[in-house]
Amino acid sequence: MTNAATLELAVEITADDIPVVKVDGEIDLHTCAPLRQILRDLADEQHPDIIIDLTNAPYLDSAALGVLIGAIRRVQETDGTISLVGATSFVRRIFEITRLSKIFQMYDDMPSALADVRAHKATRASA
Repeated sequence: MTNAATLELAVEITADDIPVVKVDGEIDLHTCAPLRQILRDLADEQHPDIIIDLTNAPYLDSAALGVLIGAIRRVQETDGTISLVGATSFVRRIFEITRLSKIFQMYDDMPSALADVRAHKATRASA
């Protein structure tokens, strides 16, 4: 019996140019490479603020955390942010235990995340 874990990813760009990465499935060592590539591509395409929708991601491991840490380092070079939305209690606990909840913005819902990202973009634009 094989463990054929799958991860489905979709990227939507809002009308005001904010990428939302929708994750469906477990993010682990075997599935995290496509997420890493998407986040790199978005940063390279000058998207400093990225929202990741984890509503349908019940699990992530240390490899996934490494991908997210690499991505936030990349966007912070241009004063960007990575916002996480809809993390399950299990996933949220991982961020709290590792203290990564102090680095990533975490939101319960998409409207709150979008409002904060828009405010951050406006502040950066006026600086």
